[in-house]
Amino acid sequence: MQPEDKIPFVFLTSHAFSGSTLLGFLMDMHPEVATVGELTGPARHIDLSRYPCSCGRLFQADVFWQEVSAVLNEYGVPYSLNQYFGTRFELSSHRARQRLLAGSLRNTFIENWRDRVIFTLRPSFRQRLVEQATRNELFARAILAVTGKSVFLDTSKNPMRIRYLQLSPHIELYVIHLVRDVRGVVTSIMSRHPDTAVRQATRSWIAREKNIQRHLKTVPPSRQIHIRYEALVTDTLPVLNRILTFIGVDPLAELGNYREVEHHILGNKMRKQSSAEIKLDERWRTVLSEKQLQIIANMVGVSE
Repeated sequence: MQPEDKIPFVFLTSHAFSGSTLLGFLMDMHPEVATVGELTGPARHIDLSRYPCSCGRLFQADVFWQEVSAVLNEYGVPYSLNQYFGTRFELSSHRARQRLLAGSLRNTFIENWRDRVIFTLRPSFRQRLVEQATRNELFARAILAVTGKSVFLDTSKNPMRIRYLQLSPHIELYVIHLVRDVRGVVTSIMSRHPDTAVRQATRSWIAREKNIQRHLKTVPPSRQIHIRYEALVTDTLPVLNRILTFIGVDPLAELGNYREVEHHILGNKMRKQSSAEIKLDERWRTVLSEKQLQIIANMVGVSE
């Protein structure tokens, strides 16, 4: 694969707690699909010297990541394992300023206007975003080189990445929209953040889904696929094969145990679990009260 060739780059977008890590593990079993989970890499507050890869080794001691680092340097990207990836689309380290300059404004017209104004006044800002898109492409290309695979999957979820990944002329973008029942997401949010009210958690789901839908309008219909978390868990192999066919690789004859394959997944705590059981999580049926269910139904319009 020559650096000037396009690479098939599959981006998974969803709300958190929607099965993205599971889908990453499942797709990583395929002989042509490579993923490290979230290509945004470990968050900046994480101590990289103590950060474990899903393979069980420390990130900095993992031969896989050492090889990825070496390939990146061959591509002219100065990188070592004591650095963060630098693959987030950021124009400022200040949260409010970042949102203003390159974050979600929850309106495509306003974001387009923002970009035109900022890129006209500060052409260097657009160049930085282009360079960050190229860095994502080269990270993906290095991972494909090390694994010997041909299709890359990024499970970073944030739909703003759909906008900015398309700045790279060498990324052939496919998008998986993974969506989970709002009641399941609300239950997961509230279990991890007990101070969060049901209305706030539901608004979070609504906002993310609206953002995903508007960014998907920039992607050709043939390059996007909609997958339900519940279907993935209850009918795993057919749904997985539907995705594999969509991205242009052969379907799997059987599912197998995804934990028996060595992965190098970054992201949430599920990457360190040992169980390969795929089980539908519908705790919302017993956790949420009738009143809470009615609030969600009124806000979203869901019903049995």
